[in-house]
Amino acid sequence: MNYVYDVLLNFNKEFYDFYDWNTSDTISHIRKIMIFRISDKILYDLINSNIEVDHDFLVKISNRTEVFTNQNVKIINYACLFTNGSKVIGIKFDKNGYQLEKSALLVDEEVDILDSVDDFEDYQLNYKKLKNNNLDYFKTRKDKDIEKFIQKNLKNINNNDSEKIKYLYYECFNKRENNLEKMLSDINKELKNNWDLFYMKIYNFFKLISVKGK
Repeated sequence: MNYVYDVLLNFNKEFYDFYDWNTSDTISHIRKIMIFRISDKILYDLINSNIEVDHDFLVKISNRTEVFTNQNVKIINYACLFTNGSKVIGIKFDKNGYQLEKSALLVDEEVDILDSVDDFEDYQLNYKKLKNNNLDYFKTRKDKDIEKFIQKNLKNINNNDSEKIKYLYYECFNKRENNLEKMLSDINKELKNNWDLFYMKIYNFFKLISVKGK
């Protein structure tokens, strides 16, 4: 069995590369964790899809991950690292084999691991793809949080907010419009097609009116 020692993992539902880690994230200081070398295709599926592994694999990794706490060491029931020789990902599973969370590694720790896996044999992981995550690699984690904030506020717009949206519409397009549905449609279209030009202007608008509403 192959193990990695003393690494940091940032488990989340979505896969975030190290540069997208937030200071508010819960970072796990791993004392010991198993690692498996797999093919490029399998690693791609692990990053971009939710998966389910079989019972035999759960038995193999059961209670073999140890994490430091403030006072002692605790066990993570089902977790391990996977690598294709050029990238490493950590995944946590539930007792039924369903993927719970995944994590990238810090660059220096990933490089150290990759230097040691050349002689590892490929492991034939049995798994099912449950769904794709539809990751947008052109947007950072912050961009995605801003997008969620904007979409939430746009969905809550009603006729009572028409004057506010008229103001936003004029700021975005430098022209006036009175039809609420058209304004929202145009704004959403520009967010989809010209994200970099519009998202901060719209985000700042909603942040401002949310502060004024308090």
